[in-house]
Amino acid sequence: MTAKTEDNLKEYTRSQVEQHCTHDDLWLLFRDKVYNMTPYFNQHPGGLAILRYAGKDVTTVLPFVVSHGIAWKIVEQKLQEHLIGKLKE
Repeated sequence: MTAKTEDNLKEYTRSQVEQHCTHDDLWLLFRDKVYNMTPYFNQHPGGLAILRYAGKDVTTVLPFVVSHGIAWKIVEQKLQEHLIGKLKE
């Protein structure tokens, strides 16, 4: 997979991200980047917990989930794999 750079990322508004809030259409916003986590939903080790944050900004939550601290490198890898855009200012 090629690296995604800021220059070629599509821009989405917060409102657009909020519309993707179900198990079969699940986007997250983290540090002003947009991630389509739909393909990862069934693999998420925390099960349905990810649904609580579907369509939301997880910047202040994601780094503080205790189990994420153990596997932060994996969290970062999964985010990079599912990066689709950035927040439109």
